[in-house]
Amino acid sequence: MNGAQGWLSRLLSLHLTGRSRFPPQMGLEDVAWQVLLQHTGRAAPALSTLQLEQQKLLGLLQQARRCEREQLAQWLAQSQVPEAAPMHELIATASMGFDHLWQDLGLDSRAELRDLMTDCFPELVRLNHQNMRWKKFFYRQQCLQSLGEIVCRSPSCNECCEWNICFAPED
Repeated sequence: MNGAQGWLSRLLSLHLTGRSRFPPQMGLEDVAWQVLLQHTGRAAPALSTLQLEQQKLLGLLQQARRCEREQLAQWLAQSQVPEAAPMHELIATASMGFDHLWQDLGLDSRAELRDLMTDCFPELVRLNHQNMRWKKFFYRQQCLQSLGEIVCRSPSCNECCEWNICFAPED
């Protein structure tokens, strides 16, 4: 991948082909959406009725967690390399999804997500030296920094079939 801009282009392509799980415009405001399309050389997509309905439903489901998403995006922005904007918003939006972050982004693997994070958020990769699941890492870091708690709930973890793996004792 060609750094942050390559990742933005890849995520947009995954979104446009329906492989990712984002609300309309990938959760971006109109201006940010237009800038992303312009920077990646894309035109506004023509989506199928099914894609539009799925995106609207995701948008409605995530609306209840808007404040949480905004807080996560602000926190991520502090560690983002400048050329990666608006990656912090895309990652925060996808973090409100119901599967693993790499799946909601439409990526092929967790390793691919780590590569994205390395290019766009290298400081967070250094902090995540134990290779913790990213959503869990984000929320744990936020809690440590703001509340002094050791373990905090990650979004949608209660329904995940891999809960015991993610929340197993860490050595």
